[in-house]
Amino acid sequence: MELIKSVSGIRGIYNKSLFIEDIISHAAAFSQIQEAKSLPILIARDSRISGFEITERLKQELNKIGRNVIDCGIIPTPTAQFITQNFDIAGSIVITASHNPKEWNGMKFIDCDGTFIDKNKNAKLFKTALIKNDFKINQNSNITSSSFIESIDLHLENVLNIDFLNVDKIKNKKFKIVLDTINGAACTGFKKLLKKLNCEIIHINSTPNGLFKRDPEPKTSNLNELVKIVKKNSANLALITDPDGDRLALIDEKGKIVIEENTLVLCIKEYLEKTNDTNPIITNLSTTSAVDEVAMQYNTKVIRTSVGEINVVNGMKKHNSVIGGEGNGGVILKNSHLGRDAFVASAIILNHLATNDLLMSEAIGNIPKFYMLKEKIEINPEIDAQLISQKIKNTFIDYSFNEIDGIKAINKDSWIHIRQSNTEPIIRVYIESKKEENLSIIFNKVNSIFNDNK
Repeated sequence: MELIKSVSGIRGIYNKSLFIEDIISHAAAFSQIQEAKSLPILIARDSRISGFEITERLKQELNKIGRNVIDCGIIPTPTAQFITQNFDIAGSIVITASHNPKEWNGMKFIDCDGTFIDKNKNAKLFKTALIKNDFKINQNSNITSSSFIESIDLHLENVLNIDFLNVDKIKNKKFKIVLDTINGAACTGFKKLLKKLNCEIIHINSTPNGLFKRDPEPKTSNLNELVKIVKKNSANLALITDPDGDRLALIDEKGKIVIEENTLVLCIKEYLEKTNDTNPIITNLSTTSAVDEVAMQYNTKVIRTSVGEINVVNGMKKHNSVIGGEGNGGVILKNSHLGRDAFVASAIILNHLATNDLLMSEAIGNIPKFYMLKEKIEINPEIDAQLISQKIKNTFIDYSFNEIDGIKAINKDSWIHIRQSNTEPIIRVYIESKKEENLSIIFNKVNSIFNDNK
């Protein structure tokens, strides 16, 4: 297996496809391409066991080439983004493999404004890491590494001061919440946040030790054990995050798992209801059409981007958008910072329940109902993307098409989004429809196209 490189950084299985030499070369390249040479680089990590070793080595190597380092230890990726945005920092490196299994690790690269580096800067980083193997040693004895233990508290203070939240109403509800932080980076901060909101917490997977007791990705198929815990404790809801704390999944008071897509839908509904903002909502091509229907109710339009957090963020910057995100449970609110944030998403959802006196199931019942299927299909790695695109068009003749990221076919009742993987010989297929029975029918059509072209 090869090291995976993408707009989200690099990741791989530590000491199998991701080696310390990869980490050092990419960290040094990142330091080189960041313009503010006199400012420190922030290092943060999720709770994976390999993260400590990697962080200690990175501090040494960055100091050697003349960079001061701020070590924030185990904190969520959105906390690192928030701190980078609000302090004089050249950029940040988060040691994380996000939702991948515990054997994995990786690096996310944050620019000086707190957003991930974009596609062009990523390309420059990867090129520099390959060709620049001998970075100059700096003899300055004043170069140091320091810690920053206040980062989570500063982040939470910001979240609790989001202007449209009614913190007192949330506190008065005394929500009983099952919290699953998967022994990841959000353990400490999420518990602090809910305590500040006067919630009763049943906290599982609560120690940031990197021992993930379920599949780390907070998608529906991985949350069945939590359903039992919600029912047993008669909780109002469950809040579930991934190892680096940028995505949020939900379970309602009846023990019904809420699809990831609806985390964003609920947050958008609450934001528009409280603010009457008419600036566009920005999301990617693979996110549910429920976003469009909710936006329409508030006379707001939706603009779609390519998949990837930085693509959504760049769209938000371009169109002066305040809220956006992705259908994987990732909510972005400019009022806090331009990055996906499970703390922000949970505060908005609790505000929605408290100020509207709703149960979680009632809140979900008030948003448009869609059914979604996410699958992948193995393909011939030599397959021509243009040919596939043409066959999709020939098969789905009554649909319109968007080709800014793969191909998306759209009609009034359903859509299909097909993206070719950059790292595996597969295509990812996303299908949504107002009728559940349409999902398998559409998928079988897509599958036949690709099987015919293997």
